[in-house]
Amino acid sequence: MRGYGGDRLITLLAKCFIKNSGDLKDPAVRRRYGSLCSVVGIGLNLCLFAGKYLTGFLCGSIAIMADAFNNLSDAGSSLITLIGFKFAGMKPDKEHPFGHGRIEYISGLAVAAVIILMGFELAKSSVGKILTPSAVDASPAAIGVLAASVAVKLYMCSYNRAIGRRIDSTAMRATAADSLSDAAATLMVLFGMLIMRYTGIYVDGWCGVLVALFIFYTGYTAARDTLSPLLGQPPKQE
Repeated sequence: MRGYGGDRLITLLAKCFIKNSGDLKDPAVRRRYGSLCSVVGIGLNLCLFAGKYLTGFLCGSIAIMADAFNNLSDAGSSLITLIGFKFAGMKPDKEHPFGHGRIEYISGLAVAAVIILMGFELAKSSVGKILTPSAVDASPAAIGVLAASVAVKLYMCSYNRAIGRRIDSTAMRATAADSLSDAAATLMVLFGMLIMRYTGIYVDGWCGVLVALFIFYTGYTAARDTLSPLLGQPPKQE
């Protein structure tokens, strides 16, 4: 199967770890793709957490350390998705004669809830920064770490969206939306640091409010896409 865009690494890993990786009509193959993406997401988010926390500690930047714990929560979101794919693959039983596939939608809804919660927490802290502005560490090391984090998160969004489209997974699309929200949040923190570095104006609080609104909308759309199948949306014609 030929990889494209951001999913090339996933396609390469799939060839190594997923048997018959090109047979996307096989539910088992589809679930393994979801599990593989989740494992990669957990690994990348843990690396981002370690790098940001260390940089924030050395630079004395509370903002970067807070962003580090945001990545730690993202690793938890990927773990939720991984568990969702695991349980979705359970065989039908007496209580669930049609299988457990809708657990995947529940995991996607849980990810959407995490997105909305992150938006609420960011909005609260942003309003606090507007009311009581404080200096933000704008060292080259801090700027470099944030820029690298944005690139990694955009890559994660790309491969989750590509694989979600390929295997038609609502949970993967919700995870892609989560990664995009994280990239936007970190980008706003980066812009705020750069503006403060070159102008001395504290705008990180206002940037945070804008990001929080974007995150709320992303969480709403992700929740809407997962709730419809759970509430009885009819299947597609195909």
